[in-house]
Amino acid sequence: MSSSNAADSRTRDGSVPALGPEKRPGEAAETGGRTWRITTTCGCTASGYLPDWAEADPSETGVLLEELPTLLADMNHWARFLGQRLPVACDGEEGQETEVFRTSIDCNPYVGGPLPRMPVVNIKIVGNYWMHALSPPALAEVAAKLRAHAALLDDEVRPRLVAAREDWLGRHAT
Repeated sequence: MSSSNAADSRTRDGSVPALGPEKRPGEAAETGGRTWRITTTCGCTASGYLPDWAEADPSETGVLLEELPTLLADMNHWARFLGQRLPVACDGEEGQETEVFRTSIDCNPYVGGPLPRMPVVNIKIVGNYWMHALSPPALAEVAAKLRAHAALLDDEVRPRLVAAREDWLGRHAT
Protein backbone atom coordinates (compact mmCIF):
# COMPACT_ATOMS: atom_id res chain seq x y z
CA MET A 1 0.00 0.00 0.00
CA SER A 2 1.43 3.37 -0.89
CA SER A 3 0.94 6.43 1.28
CA SER A 4 -1.45 7.81 -1.31
CA ASN A 5 -3.84 4.95 -0.46
CA ALA A 6 -3.81 6.10 3.16
CA ALA A 7 -4.82 9.66 2.31
CA ASP A 8 -8.30 9.00 3.72
CA SER A 9 -6.64 8.37 7.10
CA ARG A 10 -4.58 11.57 7.23
CA THR A 11 -4.47 13.37 10.52
CA ARG A 12 -5.29 17.06 10.85
CA ASP A 13 -1.57 17.92 10.46
CA GLY A 14 -1.46 15.91 7.19
CA SER A 15 0.51 12.95 8.55
CA VAL A 16 -0.53 9.35 7.95
CA PRO A 17 0.15 6.23 9.98
CA ALA A 18 3.36 4.47 9.02
CA LEU A 19 2.90 2.02 6.17
CA GLY A 20 5.39 -0.57 5.13
CA PRO A 21 6.49 -4.20 5.18
CA GLU A 22 4.99 -6.36 7.87
CA LYS A 23 6.97 -6.62 11.13
CA ARG A 24 6.67 -9.06 14.01
CA PRO A 25 3.94 -8.17 16.57
CA GLY A 26 5.30 -6.13 19.47
CA GLU A 27 8.44 -5.15 17.56
CA ALA A 28 9.56 -1.69 18.61
CA ALA A 29 8.99 1.25 16.31
CA GLU A 30 12.05 3.07 15.01
CA THR A 31 11.52 5.70 17.70
CA GLY A 32 11.38 3.05 20.46
CA GLY A 33 8.43 1.87 22.50
CA ARG A 34 5.53 -0.34 21.52
CA THR A 35 3.93 -0.46 18.08
CA TRP A 36 0.41 -1.35 16.96
CA ARG A 37 0.07 -2.99 13.54
CA ILE A 38 -2.90 -3.68 11.28
CA THR A 39 -2.28 -6.09 8.40
CA THR A 40 -4.71 -6.26 5.51
CA THR A 41 -5.70 -9.32 3.51
CA CYS A 42 -3.58 -7.99 0.62
CA GLY A 43 -0.50 -7.99 2.89
CA CYS A 44 -0.26 -4.23 3.38
CA THR A 45 0.27 -2.94 6.90
CA ALA A 46 -0.36 0.22 8.83
CA SER A 47 1.46 0.74 12.10
CA GLY A 48 2.03 3.40 14.70
CA TYR A 49 3.09 4.23 18.20
CA LEU A 50 1.34 2.38 21.03
CA PRO A 51 1.79 4.29 24.31
CA ASP A 52 3.00 2.35 27.34
CA TRP A 53 -0.08 3.47 29.29
CA ALA A 54 -2.52 2.02 26.71
CA GLU A 55 -4.26 -1.03 28.15
CA ALA A 56 -5.06 -2.68 24.81
CA ASP A 57 -3.21 -3.26 21.55
CA PRO A 58 -5.45 -2.50 18.53
CA SER A 59 -3.34 -4.70 16.23
CA GLU A 60 -5.26 -6.92 13.82
CA THR A 61 -4.54 -9.18 10.86
CA GLY A 62 -6.71 -10.22 7.96
CA VAL A 63 -8.43 -6.84 7.65
CA LEU A 64 -10.04 -5.96 4.32
CA LEU A 65 -8.22 -3.03 2.75
CA GLU A 66 -11.43 -0.98 2.48
CA GLU A 67 -11.96 -1.38 6.26
CA LEU A 68 -8.57 0.12 7.16
CA PRO A 69 -9.67 3.81 7.13
CA THR A 70 -12.56 3.00 9.48
CA LEU A 71 -10.32 1.02 11.86
CA LEU A 72 -7.88 3.93 11.98
CA ALA A 73 -10.64 6.50 12.53
CA ASP A 74 -12.07 4.35 15.37
CA MET A 75 -8.70 3.62 17.02
CA ASN A 76 -8.64 4.49 20.72
CA HIS A 77 -5.72 4.15 23.11
CA TRP A 78 -7.10 4.06 26.66
CA ALA A 79 -6.39 3.52 30.35
CA ARG A 80 -9.29 3.15 32.81
CA PHE A 81 -9.63 4.15 36.47
CA LEU A 82 -12.39 2.86 38.70
CA GLY A 83 -15.08 5.26 39.80
CA GLN A 84 -16.66 5.61 43.21
CA ARG A 85 -19.52 3.33 44.21
CA LEU A 86 -22.36 5.35 45.68
CA PRO A 87 -25.98 4.52 46.48
CA VAL A 88 -27.91 6.36 43.76
CA ALA A 89 -31.55 6.15 42.66
CA CYS A 90 -33.09 6.74 39.27
CA ASP A 91 -36.74 7.30 38.36
CA GLY A 92 -37.98 6.85 41.92
CA GLU A 93 -36.30 3.48 42.44
CA GLU A 94 -34.53 2.68 45.70
CA GLY A 95 -30.85 3.65 45.76
CA GLN A 96 -28.44 1.00 44.51
CA GLU A 97 -24.65 0.97 44.67
CA THR A 98 -23.60 2.35 41.28
CA GLU A 99 -20.20 3.32 39.96
CA VAL A 100 -20.01 7.06 39.32
CA PHE A 101 -17.16 9.23 38.03
CA ARG A 102 -15.45 6.39 36.14
CA THR A 103 -12.41 8.01 34.61
CA SER A 104 -10.29 7.19 31.58
CA ILE A 105 -7.35 8.57 29.68
CA ASP A 106 -8.21 8.38 25.97
CA CYS A 107 -6.37 9.17 22.78
CA ASN A 108 -7.91 8.87 19.30
CA PRO A 109 -4.91 9.56 17.04
CA TYR A 110 -6.69 9.40 13.68
CA VAL A 111 -10.20 10.63 14.53
CA GLY A 112 -11.83 13.21 12.30
CA GLY A 113 -13.82 16.15 13.51
CA PRO A 114 -13.48 18.20 16.66
CA LEU A 115 -12.21 15.49 19.05
CA PRO A 116 -8.63 15.99 20.24
CA ARG A 117 -5.93 13.69 18.88
CA MET A 118 -3.76 13.76 21.97
CA PRO A 119 -4.44 12.14 25.35
CA VAL A 120 -7.30 13.64 27.37
CA VAL A 121 -9.28 12.54 30.43
CA ASN A 122 -12.95 11.59 30.19
CA ILE A 123 -15.15 11.17 33.25
CA LYS A 124 -18.38 9.18 33.00
CA ILE A 125 -20.96 10.79 35.26
CA VAL A 126 -24.18 8.95 35.97
CA GLY A 127 -27.08 10.93 34.48
CA ASN A 128 -30.47 11.52 36.10
CA TYR A 129 -29.52 9.66 39.26
CA TRP A 130 -30.05 11.02 42.75
CA MET A 131 -29.01 10.31 46.32
CA HIS A 132 -32.19 10.87 48.35
CA ALA A 133 -32.84 11.50 52.02
CA LEU A 134 -29.22 11.62 53.16
CA SER A 135 -28.76 11.83 56.92
CA PRO A 136 -25.76 13.74 58.31
CA PRO A 137 -23.68 10.52 58.61
CA ALA A 138 -24.71 9.41 55.10
CA LEU A 139 -23.80 12.85 53.71
CA ALA A 140 -20.43 12.64 55.48
CA GLU A 141 -19.85 9.25 53.85
CA VAL A 142 -20.64 10.65 50.39
CA ALA A 143 -18.33 13.61 51.03
CA ALA A 144 -15.52 11.25 52.10
CA LYS A 145 -15.97 9.17 48.96
CA LEU A 146 -15.94 12.28 46.77
CA ARG A 147 -12.76 13.49 48.51
CA ALA A 148 -11.19 10.06 47.93
CA HIS A 149 -12.13 10.26 44.27
CA ALA A 150 -10.76 13.81 44.01
CA ALA A 151 -7.51 12.51 45.52
CA LEU A 152 -7.42 9.76 42.86
CA LEU A 153 -7.89 12.38 40.13
CA ASP A 154 -5.19 14.65 41.61
CA ASP A 155 -2.67 12.05 42.74
CA GLU A 156 -2.94 9.34 40.08
CA VAL A 157 -4.94 10.36 37.01
CA ARG A 158 -3.55 13.89 36.50
CA PRO A 159 0.15 12.88 36.72
CA ARG A 160 -0.47 10.00 34.33
CA LEU A 161 -2.30 12.33 31.92
CA VAL A 162 0.57 14.85 32.05
CA ALA A 163 3.08 12.06 31.36
CA ALA A 164 0.92 10.64 28.55
CA ARG A 165 0.63 14.05 26.87
CA GLU A 166 4.36 14.74 27.20
CA ASP A 167 5.14 11.32 25.74
CA TRP A 168 2.62 11.80 22.93
CA LEU A 169 3.91 15.25 22.02
CA GLY A 170 7.50 14.00 22.14
CA ARG A 171 6.69 11.27 19.62
CA HIS A 172 4.48 13.36 17.35
CA ALA A 173 6.42 16.64 17.15
CA THR A 174 6.81 17.88 13.61
